[in-house]
Amino acid sequence: MSAEAKAMVIEDYMLEELLRCPYRYAKRQGAAPSAKADVNWMQLAQLAVSHVVNAFFTTPEEERARFSIPDMLERWWTNKVAKFESAEHYWSIKQRLIDGLSPLLMEEASSNPIILFEQHQAFVPELQAELMQIFQVVLGSEEGEPSDYIVRKYIVDEDEDMITLFQHLTAVFCSSAFGRLPVRIEVLPVLSSNRRVLYPTEETLERSMDYMKLAVSLMPEASSSAGQQRKAHGSAECRRCPFLEECLRPGDEATEAIMM
Repeated sequence: MSAEAKAMVIEDYMLEELLRCPYRYAKRQGAAPSAKADVNWMQLAQLAVSHVVNAFFTTPEEERARFSIPDMLERWWTNKVAKFESAEHYWSIKQRLIDGLSPLLMEEASSNPIILFEQHQAFVPELQAELMQIFQVVLGSEEGEPSDYIVRKYIVDEDEDMITLFQHLTAVFCSSAFGRLPVRIEVLPVLSSNRRVLYPTEETLERSMDYMKLAVSLMPEASSSAGQQRKAHGSAECRRCPFLEECLRPGDEATEAIMM
């Protein structure tokens, strides 16, 4: 049997869930499908942002100047107000996303992605794992070689753990799948508009591989040690987590999650 046939399959969302909260990740492994499908406000907002970005880039270039970001966001915006911190928070996030998406997208009015919201899969020998990653936007580079490319992801807000994961995962995946690193890995947080750019090299690829080896090694450990790991620091999403009460229950012996 080949290494590929025996390899663990790891999807990008699984790694994101693990880093967001190892306790919730472990609990959900044995949970009912309804519990696994439960989402928070950040995930609902991300879904709407992704639909708007996809709709913008699939709109013919000559029609993008008339593309209505408010109308498109309204089409995909959730009605689950209770998932947000308050009604005010619900409306505030919606308006801030409209304000943030407008300049980020309109400056790309003439850009035509070579990959748009596609899932790709690649075996990474160093990890002995199959990685699956969704690429939101991959663009050709206007400078350098014809084969140069840029990987970009639009996210709701700046989450350092998620940004770091995306940068390392993308470098490792692209090196294995495409045989060539992207010239830039860009993360565009819509609420802050603080563009985060990484220029990967063979040297940084070594660090990315070390990061991914650690992340991959934690996955079976987290699944088999439900209740033993916690997030090293809380966040706003913790307040609406279905496992919050038992996570904070006094007397539990828990080890702190490894923050990478």
